[in-house]
Amino acid sequence: MSKKAKGKVQSYQDLRSFFERTQKFLLKREFENNLFWEVKRLVLKRGVSGWAGNVFLDGRIVLSGMVTPTGYLLLSSGPRHALLRLVAYAKSKKLKIKGVTGPEQSVDCFCELWNGSVASTGREGKSFMIYSISCRRLPPSPLSLALESVGPGSWPRIQAWTMQFARESIPPIQANALLAVTREMMADGNLFLLRKDGVACGMGGFGRSTPNSLVINEVFVPKEMRRQGHAADLISGLVAKAGQRKVRNCILFSDFEGPSNLYDSLGFVQVGRFVEKGFR
Repeated sequence: MSKKAKGKVQSYQDLRSFFERTQKFLLKREFENNLFWEVKRLVLKRGVSGWAGNVFLDGRIVLSGMVTPTGYLLLSSGPRHALLRLVAYAKSKKLKIKGVTGPEQSVDCFCELWNGSVASTGREGKSFMIYSISCRRLPPSPLSLALESVGPGSWPRIQAWTMQFARESIPPIQANALLAVTREMMADGNLFLLRKDGVACGMGGFGRSTPNSLVINEVFVPKEMRRQGHAADLISGLVAKAGQRKVRNCILFSDFEGPSNLYDSLGFVQVGRFVEKGFR
């Protein structure tokens, strides 16, 4: 493993210029890099951008990074020598970051180089397994017909479920922030209820997107309706919905660590682990 920094860092003042130069590289590992497109959307919406740049070696991009609105450095996958170059650049420019997020190997390596060890990052981070599935893998499903788009009239139920979802998440999610995301999903027509025999059994939707994929988000079944197959039907229905929109793939994040995983049984493929680690 190389211990020497290699490559050259190119930073971009304009986010659109960054994506024009970088998107082809990010698409090579689109599932792992899916958060880049969401950060782009948020930055353009808010009009406030942070640092964004690439590490080049022999004229090719080997690592990408950008600072998110929350102050974390989002990384792509990349070799150690490129991460070493980026760490040296960030320290020389006194880049202010609260932590690092991205593929586990990149994050762990960056933290080790930044602080001297992975353990010295301080705060306990988040960790999710990334799953993907081709929308062509599942046959056309009548379950998509059982999903109804959520309207304002269903908001009281959705609000209660969202708050319960936030409490049950590991680590817990800030309820107000999640409610804002849920409202946006509803407004965009990306939030759905699963109904069986007229009874609402769960909710789920699409939280963000990449050029070829939709990210499934907020899959929730209330406690009294669990272990009845509703989550599997909900996810299958969402994949079918995505296929109807001519989307190639679906992506989802899971913090489940048990031996038996619903997503594996539905045909999802494990892409890799996505982590977030905060600095002291």
